[in-house]
Amino acid sequence: MGKHRLTVPLAMAALLAASGLVMADAATDTSPALMYGLDRIHVGKTSVGQEVRNAGFDIYGYVQAGYTADLSGRPQNSDMIPLRRFGSEYGNHIELNTLSLTLARKINFDSANYIKRGWDIGGKVQFIYGYDSDFIHANGLNFYHSYADNVSTSPLYQFDPLQFYVTGAIHLGKMGNLKVKAGKFMTLMGYESFNPVDSPFYSHSMAFTYGIPVTQTGVLVEYAPNSQWAFTAGVTRGWNQAFNDNNPNGVDFLGQIAYMPDSRWNFKLNLSEGPQDNGTNNPYSTLVEPIVSYTPPILNNNLTLASDTLFGNNEAGNPTTGGNAFWFSEALYQSYVVNSYLTLNLREEYYYDGAGSTVGLTEPGQTGQYGDLTAGVKITPFPTSNLGKNFFISPEIREDLADHGVLTNGKHYQTAIGVDAVYSF
Repeated sequence: MGKHRLTVPLAMAALLAASGLVMADAATDTSPALMYGLDRIHVGKTSVGQEVRNAGFDIYGYVQAGYTADLSGRPQNSDMIPLRRFGSEYGNHIELNTLSLTLARKINFDSANYIKRGWDIGGKVQFIYGYDSDFIHANGLNFYHSYADNVSTSPLYQFDPLQFYVTGAIHLGKMGNLKVKAGKFMTLMGYESFNPVDSPFYSHSMAFTYGIPVTQTGVLVEYAPNSQWAFTAGVTRGWNQAFNDNNPNGVDFLGQIAYMPDSRWNFKLNLSEGPQDNGTNNPYSTLVEPIVSYTPPILNNNLTLASDTLFGNNEAGNPTTGGNAFWFSEALYQSYVVNSYLTLNLREEYYYDGAGSTVGLTEPGQTGQYGDLTAGVKITPFPTSNLGKNFFISPEIREDLADHGVLTNGKHYQTAIGVDAVYSF
């Protein structure tokens, strides 16, 4: 990358791990548990774990289980709670959300071997199993039912090949580094992450759920001239498309400009442009998303403030008029690391769903407006234990608001509590 290093405050660590600004394919969430076990399997004078490291690979994963309860009077065995993690949530039941396993080969842009050789190859394969899989299947990779039925939750727990891609990197000397990624990968869009290790809450924002894709399949080229700037551009098959495409031969543009002037500020501007409607390459959908985070010089640099703004437009998304449908979201985040045991998180969000084109709770063509207020804590009970420091629980309380009576029991509001337990290994 470059010769300059930035000191990163603790509260920004999770954001930078997924920012793309540092051009890292490194498995930033690697923890000792799985590799500890592989180190105990000896092969001659070495071990399986050491051989994996010698080849430049990481093997790691996580497991997430959770529970959500509706406090707004929903019957115990009624339908799912709207506006929850992926549009709805099967309430009042403990569920295995995700069991994830990843094999990754990182590219270390600072290593002397890479700089001397001038190139390297990396990649990632990630498989998941659990309740969440059915909400995020990509088109052509749903082994249980049609792509259009991604919310049927039958069977309750499902398998999904979440990511599989290869990367190639070229060192350009004083001009920085160039990286090419090809395959199926997590979208560049969004402040929150599908990975619970990198996301501040158990529940997701409405922007994450309704406004952006989860995965995309295609080719991205990233150029980082130094440690402050990174530019990414490429083409994909569309939002949540994989081996099948919902429009004939349609391709999307996906791009990002990332800028981190110092350890306190982080700016990203994301853009997605292309056809998304079933069966046609026209009209286009457009997403523009500026994301800003800031760590002020107070509270020992353990407070992070962030803003995720989303502008979306579909040129024929209004089912009533056939004209444009516009959606907008503003989500604000505050995260304060009290100590190694406790982190406090807040989220305030407003979501405008023009013509009901994304959320789908209102009548066809009817605009809906929504809000969410979420307060949660991240509790790490064993922060000093090598095997226990990667376990945490995240209880939260969330209040959802709507300008139409489309929430619990036909109300304009609903209150829910949730908690998940996560262990990365």
